[in-house]
Amino acid sequence: MIPRPYPTGTRANGDIVPGSPLVRAALIVSNLERSQRFYGELLGFSEEYASGETRSEAFSTLFGRPAGSRCRFVVLKQPGASFGMIGLFELSEPVPPAPATSGVGVARGDVLLVFYLANLDPFVARVQSLDGRLLVPPVHVKSLKSAQRELVACDRDGVQLNIIERDPAEARRLAGPGRVF
Repeated sequence: MIPRPYPTGTRANGDIVPGSPLVRAALIVSNLERSQRFYGELLGFSEEYASGETRSEAFSTLFGRPAGSRCRFVVLKQPGASFGMIGLFELSEPVPPAPATSGVGVARGDVLLVFYLANLDPFVARVQSLDGRLLVPPVHVKSLKSAQRELVACDRDGVQLNIIERDPAEARRLAGPGRVF
């Protein structure tokens, strides 16, 4: 029998065992094509897992929108396994409101998407050329086991990215020396 890396089901005490790693982040965006270009060219989400347009009741219900609302979407992935994908959802008819921003750093409930890149320097110029913004320039961050440079950027819709200067292969390691936490 092959061991399962992520066991599913329930434990004897009734606690739920996680079913899988993060499958995807679903981002509500204002312009599907612009966002697809941003994540494709900036972070290599170049493969399309699913895409379409719908006015289905199920999508309206899931997103808390009125019946008949329009949803255009594309789910992007990097080459390889279908985990850690980014789903881009452009909702309209009616357009959802923009989130309130505090204007000072992060706010409670914010989510930052975290990625490793081998070199932050080219990223800084690319994020701005793709209509994103650099919120926090590269800073040195030390932990108990390592040190690296990190920055925070955002896309046009305000989705925040925490980019860590580390070998991207590290994200695929399960354990062992070099893990930050």
